Formats: sequence, structure tokens, C-alpha cells
Amino acid sequence: MPARIFDTHFHLEPEDDPAALAAAAAAANVGWFLAAGASPHQTAGLLDRIRPHPNIYAAVGVHPHDAAGFDGNLEPYHDWARREEQVRAIGEIGLDFHYEHSPRETQLEVCGDFLRLARETGLPAIIHVRDAFAEAHELLAETFAGKHDFVLHCFSGSPAEAEKFLALGGMISFTGLITFKKAETVRAALRVVPLDRLMFETDSPYLAPEPFRGKRNQPAYLGKIIERAAAELNVDVEELSAATTRNARRFFRLTQDAG
Repeated sequence: MPARIFDTHFHLEPEDDPAALAAAAAAANVGWFLAAGASPHQTAGLLDRIRPHPNIYAAVGVHPHDAAGFDGNLEPYHDWARREEQVRAIGEIGLDFHYEHSPRETQLEVCGDFLRLARETGLPAIIHVRDAFAEAHELLAETFAGKHDFVLHCFSGSPAEAEKFLALGGMISFTGLITFKKAETVRAALRVVPLDRLMFETDSPYLAPEPFRGKRNQPAYLGKIIERAAAELNVDVEELSAATTRNARRFFRLTQDAG
């Protein structure tokens, strides 16, 4: 029986049926999921929607795209982190200097606030970085000083950039990007990440892997990402699945028999 695998980052959209997504994923041997928060107005509804599904966990935070609309009130996030058993991380937070939907200074301020929240609550942090690797590295080094768990999700950087965040004690998570023909730099980064620092995610509904590229992504496609990664790393698919699922459960502080 293949090891069940963990989609460590997906987005539950308003039109999605959590039960249907979970059923399709279970048929593809995906046993656990983490739904990332992105905006303040979305989070309470997200937690209500996943509550009947104990194998769907959540992260709470403000995406850099939404940083400009954040009022600075962290108290609801403190409450969710303390009271909601399914909240296992602070995120998705970070910096996106590619699209700049929010001013850079605002992104830095909001990200810093949520990094401090992660430190205060003891929850790991899920970090989005695009075209801002140097700034994110500086902020993480200053706030966490190598003493707090974080993951760079949907990694899109170079091997050298991956190594800098690994040196801070971070995890690296890869998506369907590694299956794209022109993503050799990302595949090269995959090859420098130690097995015990590696996780996988779909980031659905975005970035569907080959052979589903162009379709709406979903957690059920996670196995295709792991298969490509196993080929790149020249390791057994089952070995990689089991190891990275153990990494995810450790990172999110889940007991091995929970969920």
C-alpha cells in the first residue's frame, strides 16, 4: 500500500467543496492537506469550512498581495492560533516584489508583524517570496535568527538562494513548477535540498503539474509532483513520499497517528 502523502499548501476557493476535494485526493492517496489563508476577510470562513474535515489543516495570515488592505489588527490571528486545533501555521505571508499589489514597505511591515506572531505563538511560518529573496532573507534572519521553523513555499529561486534559506534553518517546498519544461533552475534548486528539509505542495488551484498543465489544479495531483521529483533526485517514489510526509507532519507538529 503506497504511503499517504501530504499536500502542504493549497487554497480553498469559495466555489470549492472541501468534501469533494478531499475525496478526489484520497483516491490519489493524498491523506492530509493544509489550506493557506491569504486575506483577513477569508480566514474565519475558511476555518468554518474545514472544521468538519479533521485531515484538512489551516494556516492563518495575510498574503503580500493583500498587505495594503490589512488594518494591523493581529488579535483575531492570536485567537485563531490559540483556539483552533486545525490551525498549524502562520501564513501565507511574505514578500512579492514581482507584482507589487501592495507597496514594498507595507509588505515588509506586515510580514514582520506576522513573523513576530509566529514567534510568539510557536507556530511555524509559511513564506511566499517572489523577486524579493534578499529582502526576505534579511527579515527572516533578523526576526528568527535561525531559531524558528519556516518554509519557503512554492520555491521559484536558484540553488544558491535555496542554500541561503536552508542555512537559516528553513524548509523548502516545491510545486508543479518542477514539471515545467523551462523550470530547470527550480529543478536544480530541488537537487540541493536535503531530504529532511523537503516538502511538496500543489498550491492549487494554481500551477497544475504536467500532464494537467492548463487545467485547474487540485490536491489530487500532488503525486505527479512527487513522481517528477523522485526522478530528478534518483530516489524511489515511495521513499520520497514517506520521507517528505514525515517532514510535513513534524513541521506542522502533528503526531504520527493523528488525522
